[in-house]
Amino acid sequence: MVGPGRFAARFANGLVLVMILAGSSPGVAQDEPADDTASRYQRTVSALVTGEETERRRFATIALLELAEIYLAEADLARGEARESDRAGRLLGWSRAVEQYAGQLMLVRDDIELGLPVELRSHAHEVPAVSVAGRTILLAHPRKDQQPGYEQAVLTRFCTGTRCNELTRTLVAEAPIPMSAASVSPRWEFSAAGPVCSHAGLSLTFRAGGQLGLQRSLCEQLMQEAEELATELAWQQRHSVAVDWDALEILPTPQRPEHLILLNSAGDSLLLTLPLVYSTPALLGQLAPWLQQRHRREGASPLHLHAAELGWE
Repeated sequence: MVGPGRFAARFANGLVLVMILAGSSPGVAQDEPADDTASRYQRTVSALVTGEETERRRFATIALLELAEIYLAEADLARGEARESDRAGRLLGWSRAVEQYAGQLMLVRDDIELGLPVELRSHAHEVPAVSVAGRTILLAHPRKDQQPGYEQAVLTRFCTGTRCNELTRTLVAEAPIPMSAASVSPRWEFSAAGPVCSHAGLSLTFRAGGQLGLQRSLCEQLMQEAEELATELAWQQRHSVAVDWDALEILPTPQRPEHLILLNSAGDSLLLTLPLVYSTPALLGQLAPWLQQRHRREGASPLHLHAAELGWE
């Protein structure tokens, strides 16, 4: 949790940046990031800067709503901490300031619904911003390390029912990728050495004599999480997101069940609920080769995992 002093400083800096941006030239995408280094979120914003007005307005509305929800959650956290802190006055003051800012975000959203002009601004070295009738808001999460999660949440909402793939797509001659992962039914083999379950080249070996019910549960959980992650990663790649397979990282998200999977240094990420992958150190790195190959035409090379080595038995 960011302390009230640090948050207040960050909050004040955000207001200063908003004031500076409000004085810049409207309607111009400043210092747009190059396509080979920009995240899918940045490329989407850059395309919307000069894209269709209806899509630009919809994106801005979603981004502001998501940001307002984040700030309201921060205000609730501060009020909760104030009940058990000797700094209750500062925490409550912080909470009121954050809640007030969330209210201002909603007012800007209301201006969009009233039909006032909307502009998006894309900057190579700063987060994008939305400007409505001269009022500019940086689309920035109050916690810097959660910015990728915020951006992915905005993309997820925006891309539901929107042709956002046409904004960023680069055609690749690959096998078709499903929109969502199918339900997995692993295969089982039993021998004196212990049971083995497998799916699409990924196998998990258990010790003999273990609790078969628990083993089945672990297997199904692993295979389903791996399949969902592979499907999402392949979909991102189809839309020109470069995945750094050696640097994949999974992080928790505050007050949410999903986990944040960082894909590259540009800030691309996924929001998926992967409790088994998150709770098992080094598992994501071990899965990386299989994940990379899962949706290729030739399929994935076999990857053998052992439950005992993963600490599951």
